[in-house]
Parts: sequence; structure tokens; C-alpha cells
Amino acid sequence: MKASRQDFSLINTRLKQLMEIHDIEHFQNAFYYLVLELLFDLQDDEIDNAVTDSFYLSMASNNASGHDRGIDAIYIDDNSAPPIVHLLNFKYTSKFDNLLSHYPSREIDKVLSFFHDLMSEGMDSFENANSALRDKINDIWKLMDSDTPSFRIHFCSNSYNAFEESEKKRIDSKICNYSNTSVEYHLMPDLVEIMTHKSKTIISGKIKAIDKKFFEKSEGDIRALILEVDAKDLLRIVCDDEGLRNDAALEDYEVLKTRKILEEAFEDNVRVYLTQRSKINKNIRKTALSESSHRFFYFNNGITITCRKFSYPNYRAPIVTLEDAQVVNGSQTIHALFEAFLKDSSKFDHIQVLCRIYETTNAVLSSEIAENTNSQNPVKSRDIRSNDYVQKKLEVELLSKGFYYERKRGQHRDKKGGVRIDAEKAGQALMSFYNKLPAEAKDKKRLIFAEKYEDVFCDSITSEEIVLSYTCYQFVEKMKKKWRREAISTGEFDQKSYLMHASYYILALMPVLVEGDGVDIHSSDHVRTIEACYEKAARIVEKAVEKEVDRVKNTGETYSNRLFFKSARPKKYISQLIDDKYEF
Repeated sequence: MKASRQDFSLINTRLKQLMEIHDIEHFQNAFYYLVLELLFDLQDDEIDNAVTDSFYLSMASNNASGHDRGIDAIYIDDNSAPPIVHLLNFKYTSKFDNLLSHYPSREIDKVLSFFHDLMSEGMDSFENANSALRDKINDIWKLMDSDTPSFRIHFCSNSYNAFEESEKKRIDSKICNYSNTSVEYHLMPDLVEIMTHKSKTIISGKIKAIDKKFFEKSEGDIRALILEVDAKDLLRIVCDDEGLRNDAALEDYEVLKTRKILEEAFEDNVRVYLTQRSKINKNIRKTALSESSHRFFYFNNGITITCRKFSYPNYRAPIVTLEDAQVVNGSQTIHALFEAFLKDSSKFDHIQVLCRIYETTNAVLSSEIAENTNSQNPVKSRDIRSNDYVQKKLEVELLSKGFYYERKRGQHRDKKGGVRIDAEKAGQALMSFYNKLPAEAKDKKRLIFAEKYEDVFCDSITSEEIVLSYTCYQFVEKMKKKWRREAISTGEFDQKSYLMHASYYILALMPVLVEGDGVDIHSSDHVRTIEACYEKAARIVEKAVEKEVDRVKNTGETYSNRLFFKSARPKKYISQLIDDKYEF
């Protein structure tokens, strides 16, 4: 393998942007932001909270103490089932000549030692660990008390080679002794691929039309073919076996039960499949398994496929060959049908689906087809909401105030952080500040552009509310970072470690505390007045924590900041602590 200066330059150019945006002095620290964003799609504050590297922490405080034990970041994904604990080790090189060096084998011993002690659950082993790492360790142990998480150990580098083969076998032999634990590598080629998407899978296949039920129309740079297809055939052309995708004469469709849906077939689809959370998805599955399954064609909107080219012979029940195909509408239908097929394939003998196939090499036109054909499912992701009229109006309005509103993630990454407002982060701030849903804002942010979208970005929300709530959120985060610097310096991190989890609760309290004084919480003119309530809001949250600590002592349980702020108890305690005239 040969090192690429283009790859090296691509990574470093992005790191320089991150250093300027976040006022970071060292490439290594910016590398944390790059990788954690690419791998887990984390927000800036989530990245800052995830990093446990002692050098990174020392940049926040000259007196920071404690080791990181070779674990530079920890991210707990409890939205997965089971939860996943990600343990990350990073190595960054600023020298092009070092890009082909193997990952340092000494990191294996550090990580294995840490993992052994973590599984042994002995805090004495972490006596000299830095405070951020100890806090994460406590979160993991508390999670293990109530669940059985999976563990993924990540080695991340901007070099091209992992460990030497013998060393790789050594860590694999050790990790296999632990259940639900795996090792992953994220090296230069992997990072560049994620950043550029230059490895897009080309999906081709053959699908058979039913009888003479097809119709073609063409105009300029587009051809359209409308046809009726067998549902089983539809599942076949999106399975993860290339041979099956091209076998239009397949007789035994039961073989599909041994395959999976090829998710790369939906890369151009603006919608993300919502498993079975959506009522419409459940109804699709229910219809396919019902006695009315033969009427599925009449109950479903069908699917839409774009491709670079399609061809077919002009006779009854032709086989249509698709080249470079993408399902741009119908992801919900296909996934729900596949789940139904796995449960009872006997119901699929008479299920037909309407299929629209568009041939075009016009990328803009293909994107417009994807956008305009996605209207069946009312639960929408951030991607499709980015083109919502409300979001576009907010973007124009905020620009007039000097802010670059990012309807799409990274839309204005060339602008400085102080003038950028990410739509998701704005939604989190609004959800906490106005909707009084701090737990959801912190741990269920997917709701912002799904079930709670109409509530969060309601008609009354203007640029004023966004600027006010977002500015107050930034102030709360600024105070948290200030406290962390001082706490790390003085060794008093543990006394108020709840502040690492309480930002959205403090943000939700601040407008409540001034509203009774006649302060207009919909005008950014009052931002300083609201920010002045920070200390009072933080004290109320601290009292709520003390109540919870007393409760768990009486029950014999172990207190956890992370679990407490994910529960409903903080709102209960806070409601008891503030005056009756305030609503929370």
C-alpha cells in the first residue's frame, strides 16, 4: 500500500478547520472531534464529554491530573439494544513519512489492562485515573448492573496499517475470552472513505414484470417504466447476494430467509427505516400477513427506483435489467415486507407491488425524484425535514441576524463556530427551553425531527426563540466547562460531577425562574437577564441530586448521575423545589 498525499491533505485540512472552529491548539485534539463525528455523528458537546485523554483534559486545566489508561474516549450508546459501550484509543501522526507505520503494539497492553480492570469492577485499580475517566467507568458499571451491554474497542489512526499481524492475533486471542466484545480499526482509508463516500456500492439486478402490466414513458433526459411486480421478486433484487439479485428465474424464494436486505440499495433514499416504531410500518407488515394480503397492491403507494440504465425485451412478462439502481422511495415498504416474509412467507403467493423505475444520469433530477416521492410516512428524519418550509424560513431569517443556520449537518462548516447554529442543536435547545423536555433533549434527540417535530418547531418559533434558547445553552455549556477546568485543577471533580449531565435541566429552569417577574422569554433582548439565573437554576438541580442520593441510600441502591438524569425523577424533585407559581 502506498501513502496518499491527497488523503493526508484531506484529513489535515479538515483538522485545521476544526482547530479554528473550536479554538484547539493541537492536531491530536482536533482528531478526536473528526473521528467521533464521523463514527457516531456526535455533536460538539457530546464529543467534549466523551474524551477522556489526559492531554486533552490538560488543555482545559494546567493542573489536570490522573492517567487515561490508554482510553482516549468513551461513548455509551444506550439507544441500541443491547446498549453498546465504545472504548476508543487514538493515534495521530503529523508526519507524512510515518503514515505506513504499524499501530504501536504498546497500546494493546494498555487497553487490555484497562479492560481487565473494568470487568473486575474494582475502583482501587483506577485510583490514579483522571476524573473524566472515573466518571465514565462509574457510568459503565451502573449500566452493567441493569443491562448486558456489548463492548467495542476501537483503534483509530490517520495511518494506513493496524498492528503487525502477530500483535493483531495477540489482542484477538485475549478479547475472545470476553463475551459481547469486539475490536474495530478505523485507519486512513476508512476515514477518507467516510468523508468522501467514494466507495459507493453499485447495485444492479433483474426484476420480472407481471404479464403485460407495464408502461413506459420518456422525455428528454429521463425514461420511466411503471410496472407491477411480485413482492418476493422485489425482496430478491435488494438482498445482499449479487447472484440472487440477477437470478430472475429463481424458484425457491425461501433462500431469501438466509440473506439480509442490502442497505446500500437505499443510500439515495431520504428516509431512514424506522424499524417497527411507525404506525404505517406496522400496518404494512400487518396487511402482508393478513387474509387481505392479495389486496396489498391497492393499499400501498408502491416503490420508486432510480437507475443509470434499464433495458427489457418487448414481450409479455419481460425481465427488466437494472444498472446502478437505488430505491429512493419505498424503504419502509421493503423492510416491512421482508420482516413479514421472514415471519410467514406463505402469505406472499399473491402479493404484488406497484414499481416505478426512472432511468436518468441527471443527479439533480434523481435527487428531486427522491425528495418529491417521499410523502407516505409522516415520521420524518432530519434529512427530509431539512427541506421543510419552516426550516428554510428560519435559515433566511437567521442569516439576516448574522447566523448561518445549518438545516443540513455541516452545511456551513467553513464558517466559524460562533456564527453557526446547527438545526439539531437548536432543536435540543428549544425542546428543553420551551417544551420543558430536558431528558428528551439530552438522550432522545431523534424525536426532534420525528414525533416531536411539530411541537419543537411549531408556528410560534422564530429566529428570536432560536437565538435566545441557543445562546442560553451555549452559556450553560460555557459555565460547565469553566467548572470542569477548576474542578480538575483542584481535584474536586467528584463533588459536582452531576454538572456533566445537567445542562439541559439547567437550561429548562432558567426561563421558568424569570417568567414570573414579567420577563419576555421570547425576546433575545432578555438573554442576559435569563443567563443571570444560571446559579439559582444550578442550585435547584443540585438539591434535586441530593434528594436522589438520599433516596438511593435508603434503598441500598447505587447512585448514578447518568441514570438519574435519564429518569423522570429530576423533574419530580425540581417541581417540589421551585415555587408553586412556576410550572415545570
